[in-house]
Amino acid sequence: MVYILLTIVTGVFLLLVFKWFSRYKVNTFYAIMVNYFTAALTGILFAGTSFDLPMILQASWLKVAFPLGLLFIVIFYLISQTTQKISIATASVANKMSVAMPVLFSILVLHQQLTFFKGLGIILAMVSVYLTTRITSGSEKSNRSYVWLPVTVFIGSGLIDIVINAANAYYIHSPVDSRNFTTCTFISAFAFGLILVLAGYIQPRWSLSLPLTGRTDALKALIGGIILGIPNYFSIYFIFKSLESGLMSSAELFPLLNVSNVVLAALLGFLVYRERLSFLNVLGIALAVAAIFFIAL
Repeated sequence: MVYILLTIVTGVFLLLVFKWFSRYKVNTFYAIMVNYFTAALTGILFAGTSFDLPMILQASWLKVAFPLGLLFIVIFYLISQTTQKISIATASVANKMSVAMPVLFSILVLHQQLTFFKGLGIILAMVSVYLTTRITSGSEKSNRSYVWLPVTVFIGSGLIDIVINAANAYYIHSPVDSRNFTTCTFISAFAFGLILVLAGYIQPRWSLSLPLTGRTDALKALIGGIILGIPNYFSIYFIFKSLESGLMSSAELFPLLNVSNVVLAALLGFLVYRERLSFLNVLGIALAVAAIFFIAL
């Protein structure tokens, strides 16, 4: 249970850091780049002597970690585009509602069984995620020409959870494997991100971010990336440890993590940043509490 709680705490902390990025005008893309480098370095230092490069190059899970890093970069970019082109609410719902995909994967592929109450809890969890992130003002209207963005975010975010779930089921056989897999995924993400940055300098129209403007801008991106990178590494590592614990099946764990992150983020937004909660938001939080209760039965 400790690893599940740590996964939830680190996940919510990442959301708070992104909120801090917005408040202090941190260049998000470059901070994310520093974050991936920091996360990879954290993993290498945390692994110590178990980070054996020759052994890693022969590991069966390397073929999974490498493309997963690319998926991290691509989906992050698409989430940012969904936020800019449509709305924050749409991006959040598309990202979190993707929990349906790893649940279906666990049931159909891994043949995990669900009781009636746990299944009910998962359904309530998905409904609660939608309600908790719902904006009811009607002031934000989606542009139909960008409808492919949230659809792609939904599919991509679900694929990330599925890949992590499958890696744990088929390729991760020890704590050393989970540490090194996580580290190599972040190394891959940083490498692909660096390629995208270099491509942007070669051809400015390919750039995914505004350039850094002065030392202050660069320093904020550096500090922000370091603050984000360390918990980001452990957020993935704790997911593996939660799966390894056997306390919950993956079909139960992923809904619990997603709904807990959304609910805690909403509550902290209300308490710390005075963000307004509508009736539907409060209803979503109440359903989330009920969902956690049923999943834990």
